Amino acid sequence: MENITLGQISDIVIFLVTLIGGIGALYKLLMTGIKNQLQPINEELHNEKMNRLKSDLTTLMCLAENGVISYEQKLLAHEEYDEYVKNKGNSWVHDKFETLHKEGKI
Repeated sequence: MENITLGQISDIVIFLVTLIGGIGALYKLLMTGIKNQLQPINEELHNEKMNRLKSDLTTLMCLAENGVISYEQKLLAHEEYDEYVKNKGNSWVHDKFETLHKEGKI
């Protein structure tokens, strides 16, 4: 069996560190590329979610304004309103919801 020298050990360590660093850099590059490719999809999903919430809230506010909203629909309206506000929705929805809430309709 041949003796292993400190120089050989240091060469192996340098090779492994370089290999791991290269793999890390490649991984980071791939993840950045994937994230950039998914960004438009994420934005579209967010816009669809906000449009759905806005539509649902508009319907529920219309029911409340006309006095034909059930207790369960009021609970749903509050849940959806909280989600809408958390995602920075329109101010007119906020104003209308707050007005209906102050009037005790929702």
